[in-house]
Amino acid sequence: MKKKIGICLLAAVMCMNVLAGCGGNGNAGTDSSAGTVTIQNGDRTVVFTEMPEKVVCCNLYSAENMVMLGLADKIAGKNIPTNDAEKPLDELADQFEGIPELTKSNESVVEAGADLVIGQVSAFKDDAWGSYERLESEGIHALTITGTLVEDETVEHIYQDIENLGKIFKVEDRAEKLIAEMKEQIASVQEAVSTVSDGDKVKVFVMDSYNGNEIYTTSSGLESNLIELAGGINCTRGLADSRWFNTSVETLVETNPDIIIFNDYGSQTIEEKQDFINSNPALQDVPAVKNQAYLTIPLVAVMQDIRAASACRTFAEYFYPECFQ
Repeated sequence: MKKKIGICLLAAVMCMNVLAGCGGNGNAGTDSSAGTVTIQNGDRTVVFTEMPEKVVCCNLYSAENMVMLGLADKIAGKNIPTNDAEKPLDELADQFEGIPELTKSNESVVEAGADLVIGQVSAFKDDAWGSYERLESEGIHALTITGTLVEDETVEHIYQDIENLGKIFKVEDRAEKLIAEMKEQIASVQEAVSTVSDGDKVKVFVMDSYNGNEIYTTSSGLESNLIELAGGINCTRGLADSRWFNTSVETLVETNPDIIIFNDYGSQTIEEKQDFINSNPALQDVPAVKNQAYLTIPLVAVMQDIRAASACRTFAEYFYPECFQ
């Protein structure tokens, strides 16, 4: 029987704790006398002399971080979901209902009256939401998600993004509590799996998508980091210079993983991805395939927001269930 685990998200607890407190590449500084906030955002310095009032979030992740910090009323619009798995956390769904969904274009940003756009580095192009230069000429700030500005993204970059939002919107206490909750969850996972020796660590292969005989998988970045924080080994770590890369079925045979993680998103269904693996005769002796050790996770759970801590626990519980009994 195929094994499939759902994500047990603890964001509801985070949300209550954060809201109860209401009152390098992404370092933030505050001039309390002038109310000025300076963010070093990669090679760019973004200076806020006033608090943004209308924010366009180019992806779900940045919008969820805003909502978790009690800033839903500041969101003027967000991207249209690109797949069925891209939906807000159940406990945040009501707050998302009133947020307009915008077509990806600079015109949408201007029409929304935005004074800040938050997105991945790929969002800031003329054929996307608008280049940095274009947005600046329109009097609109651009804030890039820190993890997309570095070579190897980790959960630390999520903390930095949340801290930056806390500075910009003067909700530092909420940001600190949210970061503390995430760190506590990940620390508890690491403690639970600390007894697993290096020789007993599971080897994990990420099956993101496929095209012909090629598989798209990860060499580094946040999903790889979460696998490792959960006590696993990303068996394609370092096989490419880029964070994500295309490789052959032979790589799956050679790396011989114990577990395959299937990312849920896009036009390819999980069933199609698993059929691609199960129907290939060359893979029948791979331990993960032989044992049907398959874990499905929504791609949005391993992107740049608060879900990362819960995803880390989901990984660890699947890798080493005996550690959580």
